[in-house]
Amino acid sequence: MVWEYPWILLAGVILPLVIWLKARGWGKPGAVAYPEVRSVRSAFRGGQRPGFGWTVWLRVLVLALLILAAARPRWVHIEQPLKSSGLDVMLALDISGSMSARDFEPLNRLQAAKAVLREFVTSEHNNRLGLVAFAARAYTVCPLTLDYQVLLGLLDHLEIGMTTDGTAIGMALSNCLNRLKNSEAQSKVIILLTDGRNNAGSLDPVTAAQMAAALNIRIYAVGMGRPGGGSIVVKDAMHGEDVLLNPDGSVHTEDLDESMLQHLAEAASGKYFRATDKNKLKAIYQEIGTMERSRLESKTFKRKEDIGQYFILLALMLLGLEWVAAMTLERRIP
Repeated sequence: MVWEYPWILLAGVILPLVIWLKARGWGKPGAVAYPEVRSVRSAFRGGQRPGFGWTVWLRVLVLALLILAAARPRWVHIEQPLKSSGLDVMLALDISGSMSARDFEPLNRLQAAKAVLREFVTSEHNNRLGLVAFAARAYTVCPLTLDYQVLLGLLDHLEIGMTTDGTAIGMALSNCLNRLKNSEAQSKVIILLTDGRNNAGSLDPVTAAQMAAALNIRIYAVGMGRPGGGSIVVKDAMHGEDVLLNPDGSVHTEDLDESMLQHLAEAASGKYFRATDKNKLKAIYQEIGTMERSRLESKTFKRKEDIGQYFILLALMLLGLEWVAAMTLERRIP
């Protein structure tokens, strides 16, 4: 227990002392006491009976309690650190136009990725997760959080075409690094999911991976799509959805730059995976989910609770007791 205004407590010592000294005759002029029958007889003519001075001390106790309340006593609760076992994980999701390829039948790549990510997030309990989406530009969809429902809600709203088309892998990694660099977790991870090659942004992906290694952040790269690539579906104002064609009329496909993804994963002490179907993608995320867990611990803090009202309540109860005593014990029946 602590006192917000401890100097008021001095009054709790001085005032009872002054009252006690006054009761002992302190400050009165000197006199010689002598017995007088008339003064004794007048004391019993009515009113209060002598010899019940305990009510005076009851009032002193009430005064002391009010002084204690005025000093604002506060009970200090020491909160234990919040501990949880987990990683700090940033998810980087490609939402470029090539993610519309439907080689994850009946889903396209983005739909399959979102379905597997939803299962991955739902299966987590103690990991802080964040989400970055990227095409030609990268932006943070959700910072690191333990509120998975918010993260899942934001994930559901991601669609192809929300930003300029392209694949800025280096910028996506840079965005994730900015979210993880100040983390105190022992294990910090970026899970990069893409289906193309870096063709936008001002930062080379391998350079970003080297920056991650310097910050002790691992990168796990997941390449989506079957070998040879898949046909890209585009929206057409006249026909709804159509397959993207090359100038010569052949179906346009884009394949992974696997060598780059392997290189950046190795540079950041991670691994590269190739996901050719939804089941393989799910197995990849399950494997990543078994990685080392760190101990995340929040700072210890103190919570103060005012308890002065209890002193005031006790003082009121004692005043009531003193009033009842004055009406009963300290009076006589004529």
